[in-house]
Amino acid sequence: MFRILLALFFINLSFGQQINNVDFIKCDALININFKNKLTYGGVIYDFKVLKKTDTIYVDAKNMNIDFVFVNGKKVEFDYSEEKIKIFSNFKIGKNKLQISYSAKPKQTLYFTGEDENLQIWTQGQGRYTSHWLPSFDDVNEKVIFNLKIIFDNKYEVISNGKLIKKSKPSIPIAREVFIYEYSMQKPMSSYLVMLAIGNFEKQTATTKSGTPLEFYLDKNDVSKFEPTYRYSKEMFDYLEQEIGVK
Repeated sequence: MFRILLALFFINLSFGQQINNVDFIKCDALININFKNKLTYGGVIYDFKVLKKTDTIYVDAKNMNIDFVFVNGKKVEFDYSEEKIKIFSNFKIGKNKLQISYSAKPKQTLYFTGEDENLQIWTQGQGRYTSHWLPSFDDVNEKVIFNLKIIFDNKYEVISNGKLIKKSKPSIPIAREVFIYEYSMQKPMSSYLVMLAIGNFEKQTATTKSGTPLEFYLDKNDVSKFEPTYRYSKEMFDYLEQEIGVK
């Protein structure tokens, strides 16, 4: 038990040290999902501030292939341990930009089920598991604004955090018929809250007393279950908004 507590202490200490030295602000991610091979590939660009002089930063990334890492437009050295990308550079205090190109075949967190019309892809990152499919941060204290662009077949619904601001065809021709679904957020959050869901969904909507729109999704084969599944959802949001005073 003592060894476990000691290990947890040093893990938390290392997390705290990065947060004290570096503040990650925004992530712009481009994610291409290959359902047949159960893999994702793409890249992330992080805007971050260096608060104190440091020569190493890290990003959590489980069992990925890391193609390259750039800092402020220049290729830099990195070490990858199958769990973390440690990036080495003479980081300047102030604003910086980190770019990572990667691919992953997640063993958990990003799930592929069904096929054809019944195809579904969905995430469950609760805790510290988003780093299995997206280079991110397992430390819940690191809050980032996530903007995701997701490339997938245009006959499916693609849902992610924030507001869908654009749905367009790629400027470069791709073999299969795909769209780029571009989602944008305004507020920072912990990485484990980043989500995506893809499938043939039916949608219903409602509005809270404050005017907040609610969207409810179910598989098209389960439309008869809408009422029991989302029963009292509007009432719960009405109550919570009244209690906390925030839409």
